[in-house]
Amino acid sequence: MGAASNTHSKDAMIRPLFEPMDETHERPDEWSGPLGFVIGGFARPSMQAERDGALAEQYFAAAGALIDAILDRRIADYRVANAALFLYRHSFELLLKAGLPPKARAEKNIHDLGKLARSYAHHRKEADEAVPSWIIKRCDELAAIDPGSEAFRYGEYGTPKAKDGKPIIDEIHVDLLHLKAAMTALNAALVENNSLIRMARGDRP
Repeated sequence: MGAASNTHSKDAMIRPLFEPMDETHERPDEWSGPLGFVIGGFARPSMQAERDGALAEQYFAAAGALIDAILDRRIADYRVANAALFLYRHSFELLLKAGLPPKARAEKNIHDLGKLARSYAHHRKEADEAVPSWIIKRCDELAAIDPGSEAFRYGEYGTPKAKDGKPIIDEIHVDLLHLKAAMTALNAALVENNSLIRMARGDRP
């Protein structure tokens, strides 16, 4: 065998990653061992909004963890830039979809955050929940540079716009402290506008 067989354990090379849950995985709280991920267990299609909200929370938390790691100087900013931006962007796509009725949510090929935000605002208005205009503008801003959920994954960026509306055709800069504050504000606003999302995050009326 190659060099890998000399440097890695047999488990690391051949043990399955995804294994059935059993009593050995039980733990009294989230900080006790064994540490691991529990995936699956979603059975009812009617729970799609809650599911989207819960998944959005995971992506948002992961983005925040990366930003904190950069701010704490545990990893260089350039090494995880696209990953952090993708995690934020995808969390908002899921939050917006979670705020749509089942029929609108069924259109899985909708990835444009600007269009999603407008659809979200329309349906929230029908539910007597007003969506502030700055939410639409922020989603439009993200959609300009990543219109189809591919820019931060593959590096094929769109053209962002400056404050005066003119396209930015040169390199752009994202201030991390501003990014974290802006994304936290957007997350909070979307969550506050939807009771199903709040329930998915563990809040109760």
